[in-house]
Amino acid sequence: MHELSIIQSLIPQIEEFLTKGNYRKANKICLEVGAMSGVIPDALEFAYTICAQGTLVESAELCIRMVPVTASCETCFIKFEVHDYCFSCPQCKSTDLKMLTGNELKVKEIEVEEQ
Repeated sequence: MHELSIIQSLIPQIEEFLTKGNYRKANKICLEVGAMSGVIPDALEFAYTICAQGTLVESAELCIRMVPVTASCETCFIKFEVHDYCFSCPQCKSTDLKMLTGNELKVKEIEVEEQ
């Protein structure tokens, strides 16, 4: 379960951000998780619940937004959302694609409470 190690490395980084910014605590942490990142949202939430105890983010709500897989066709240049792992252009059927989204795992926003 790599979600545990993700949360274990994320919490200290957020705590450092809070300390450096002289914030009292985080109220909400919003993550963006790509559909092909290999991260399971439920496992991420479970790991967060356990790891956040006793930290500056303990009472913060964890918000996870799933980012769909999108691609651009290198042949006909249309952009489209990939469904059911069908990696071919819906217009020209080319498989020469550039992935645009779907692999990300990032902190999008931290809602803080000032001192």
